Amino acid sequence: MKHEIFPTPIWQVKGAPQQLIDVLLQGAYACKDNVENNKRSNEGGYQSPPFDWDQFHPEGIQYVEDIVKKEIKEEGEDAQVAKVAWWYNINPTGAWNTPHTHPGVDLAAVLYLTDTQGELAFMPPHNRSIGMNRGYQSMNNKKGDLIIFPSDIIHLVLPNKSEEDRVSISMNINVNLKPLDTPSTTYVYTNSK
Repeated sequence: MKHEIFPTPIWQVKGAPQQLIDVLLQGAYACKDNVENNKRSNEGGYQSPPFDWDQFHPEGIQYVEDIVKKEIKEEGEDAQVAKVAWWYNINPTGAWNTPHTHPGVDLAAVLYLTDTQGELAFMPPHNRSIGMNRGYQSMNNKKGDLIIFPSDIIHLVLPNKSEEDRVSISMNINVNLKPLDTPSTTYVYTNSK
């Protein structure tokens, strides 16, 4: 008998406010024109250096934090966004991102500022195990979609086949969690030998 255990949550939230997306898209190109490329996983495109959360658009901060809180609450826990780092990605035709994870944080997220054609791809965590799928699962995301996933999932961005730039904002998110039914009492262990 085969058991499927430890499913991987990937949240896809559609419909960020159009005005916010337009302002962030302008910001991406302004950043590219004024801030040096900080190549990490990107091949052939532009990645800005990471910025602190307080440097993000105020409406964007509220939008992302509200979604993170809502989605995690549905999982049975209360979440407070503790820290976020974010950066721009601009991939022209042919540019892509190598397989990678986001170590040291709880969640990774991508906010799409342009449409994509299924280029965000997640690799199975057991890709070296016998009998497991060694491929990947891709997602077709549209302008305004926010994708949130556990930061330790190996993922990549396939080459952009479009004539248009693929533009997004990536985020590393740390959260403080508290189960919704946890009493406010603090329990302390003492060794009473």
